Amino acid sequence: MISRLTPILLALVALLTWASPAAAHGRDAEADVRFAQTIAGMELTVVVRASLLVPAPLQVDVVAHDPGEGGPVELAVRSVEDGGSSAASLRIEAGRPGMYPAVLRAGKTGPHELEVRAGGERSVLPFSLLVPRTPRWEIVVYAAFACGAVALLGALASAALRRRGVAAGFAGTFAVAIVVAFTTGSLSPWFAPEGAPAPETLTRPNAQPLVEVAPSRPALRSDYRLRVTLFDGSTGAPADDLAEHHAALAHLVVTSDDGRFFRHVHPIRTAPGVYEVRLRAERPGRHLVYVEFERAGAGGQLVSGTFTVPGSDDRDREESPVSASAGAPPVIEPARPVAGRPLRLTLDTGATALRPWLGMAGHLIVRSLDGGYLGHVHEARSMADATAVRMPDESVARYGPRLEFVFSFPRPGRYLAWIQYVQDYRIVTVPHVIEVAAEGSGR
Repeated sequence: MISRLTPILLALVALLTWASPAAAHGRDAEADVRFAQTIAGMELTVVVRASLLVPAPLQVDVVAHDPGEGGPVELAVRSVEDGGSSAASLRIEAGRPGMYPAVLRAGKTGPHELEVRAGGERSVLPFSLLVPRTPRWEIVVYAAFACGAVALLGALASAALRRRGVAAGFAGTFAVAIVVAFTTGSLSPWFAPEGAPAPETLTRPNAQPLVEVAPSRPALRSDYRLRVTLFDGSTGAPADDLAEHHAALAHLVVTSDDGRFFRHVHPIRTAPGVYEVRLRAERPGRHLVYVEFERAGAGGQLVSGTFTVPGSDDRDREESPVSASAGAPPVIEPARPVAGRPLRLTLDTGATALRPWLGMAGHLIVRSLDGGYLGHVHEARSMADATAVRMPDESVARYGPRLEFVFSFPRPGRYLAWIQYVQDYRIVTVPHVIEVAAEGSGR
């Protein structure tokens, strides 16, 4: 009987060790690639749809959250390995947020570059083009069931011919095949995703930032360019291995010292390790810059810097930090937060059709008054959805009207907060101020 089982067991082992296509930084081949980009005064998300096969047309959707003055957007995809390329263009209409489709063509899988041009600006975004294949565990399950079916037929035929020994052998083979099929299927949720980095590969050092503005002292109410250059902490070489992280290569938050100016943008990649964005100086004084990103094969990082806008503003200096917003303020439970204890912040948006942005229904960004701390919190329900299913699509309005965030403030004091969500493709920002008490303060 053992000799009858040996070929089956060897075949299953071969299937388990059969090489599968590598995934890009844990992203499987059935997932879209997303790049949020702040380019030419527009806030866009460029979505490269997953491909079922290559060569084939490559669907690209440009989601205009803030179309600004609009204008043409040029797209091009190029294979790093053989240089094969394809281009397409579309036009964003001023004042019309929404989705703008384009069709490129992919000639092969592997590393690619997506080029985005608009308003004289150019961004080059690296990504890997993958196609789905049947996972190894699924092949094993199907093969085991097939072996079991053959063994069952053999057992029935042998029994009908009164060949008890042969029938018993087939019955044993059937039992083993069924056990293998059900065991493999039940364990499949615990199998590591294709391409997921092993813990021992997380060896890259932190990246060090150089934050610059041009001109170096932006004039009040004028445009300037903010440039962040990332260097490897051990070699000094450009850190050009950023991975797609929450639908962007880099998330950049800029706030004035008093909190009345706030921008959450996504700089374009202009050179290896160099990320730039064009902004307007709307407030004088010191500005704080925070950049959130993830290096491939390493964890997430948050780096920071500062710059100054010279001048003064004659507007009311007694005004509270963070401009007031229209609509109902968020509700905080407990009403008097205590440092180190979780609180729940709930915002009633009044809208029942909110679209995800950067993969989430909402974002809460909090900054300590002195600027020494920055937190980025995702909306609770959509964060649970993202861990259970694939990232929600920007075209589906599935959230609202309530957004909930759970967070613990590390220290007592005053915090500036900004809640962001997308309604009708437009980004809505709700500012707020939160006073956090110390443990045992009696407040």
